[in-house]
Amino acid sequence: MDTNRKLTDKTGKKPRTLSYKYSFRLNEEQNIRFNELLCKAGSEHNRSRFIVKRIFAEEFVVVRRDPSKVQFVARLNDFYSQFQKLANNYNQIVKAVNSHFSNVTIPHQIAALEQRTRELKTLSIEILNLAKQAKEWLRI
Repeated sequence: MDTNRKLTDKTGKKPRTLSYKYSFRLNEEQNIRFNELLCKAGSEHNRSRFIVKRIFAEEFVVVRRDPSKVQFVARLNDFYSQFQKLANNYNQIVKAVNSHFSNVTIPHQIAALEQRTRELKTLSIEILNLAKQAKEWLRI
């Protein structure tokens, strides 16, 4: 028997000793429900921590990955990146109009750009509203 056991763990701290052990038994129905709760909480591999949280009413969060929500967020992000590309192209068009057109045609070109600007503004407001709805829907 080794009498010179390490009194510290890898981090240099004393290991936390749990002094008390409890055990209990469940019938078949209770065991099924217990396993369902474990799966919902995502704690299949740490049953003791799950039990302690439940007994002492510590808050635990059930995180579920819904593929449709993930897909929605991915498409919203893609939509926003396309909107940013449009804004970049818009800036390039404004530079081209200012440098290549005469003073006579610039007002007509600027009027067309102003119309597109209004459309982009309504589109950006729609994107922001969708993002807010997604935030509420996903409870982020």
